[in-house]
Amino acid sequence: MKTIIGLSIFCFLLIPLLDVSSTTACTIITASNGETVLFGGNEDQYKNNSFFVVDTSGTFGVVYFATPWKKWPLVMQTGINEIGLSYDANWIPREKLTPHPERNPQYEWVITQLMREVSMVEEVLSKIFTYNFGDSIEYQVHFADKSGDAVVIHPGSDGELTYSRKPKGSGYLISTNFNLAKLDKGNWSCHRYKKADKMLSKIGRQTDLTVEFMASVLNATHQDRLFSVKTLYSAVYDLQKLRIYLYFNRQFDSPYRLDVKQEIANTKGYRKVSLKDLISEKGT
Repeated sequence: MKTIIGLSIFCFLLIPLLDVSSTTACTIITASNGETVLFGGNEDQYKNNSFFVVDTSGTFGVVYFATPWKKWPLVMQTGINEIGLSYDANWIPREKLTPHPERNPQYEWVITQLMREVSMVEEVLSKIFTYNFGDSIEYQVHFADKSGDAVVIHPGSDGELTYSRKPKGSGYLISTNFNLAKLDKGNWSCHRYKKADKMLSKIGRQTDLTVEFMASVLNATHQDRLFSVKTLYSAVYDLQKLRIYLYFNRQFDSPYRLDVKQEIANTKGYRKVSLKDLISEKGT
């Protein structure tokens, strides 16, 4: 009996350990078709508090969704500024980088600096490589703007940061929890990437790309496993109309709508609200 109990406890503890490497991440998508440009992502973590943050202290106001991460009490995981530049970040296995102490130091999460200062992906690319990212990295960052341009900043095979870019015009770009540099080499495996790619590949007409369709892709790739990582929230951003559709606790049939310009106009300096309180205030 003791042996059976011991094995049961061991298996109970082992489940999250086996699962964490494949799920501690987000599924992030940029998709454009004609005049429609949508950006969306799932925030997959262990259960914790999530927050809605508005910052108007820079050249551009920014709306963020934030969660704790490791030693940091609050990390701006994803966001959109008032011009329509958006980002989200994926966890990836740690990779070594060549440090560049001669470059600009990062006094804060460099992405929030850029979101307050720039409006287009091209500007992101002109600035992000001027910073020193240290000797290793365990994340990649997915940016998109209202023109439909999108990039994922990730480690290259030479120890330097590089990027993968969405083709011009209609199309899509996906990132999950593997270094996107491995995609062309076939050295990757992620069922969420494959599922999202299969769904997005069926977009034909401009009317096929809708907020509801993007939400269906996020629903198909969300995480909700017992004793493991779950999708805390999902968001779809309409980069042309500057609107956010928030899906809290995997409730994909109940979006909470936010107007980016209105939220920025209602904030002087800085505002932070838990997602639970935000939703209870606004309703559907």
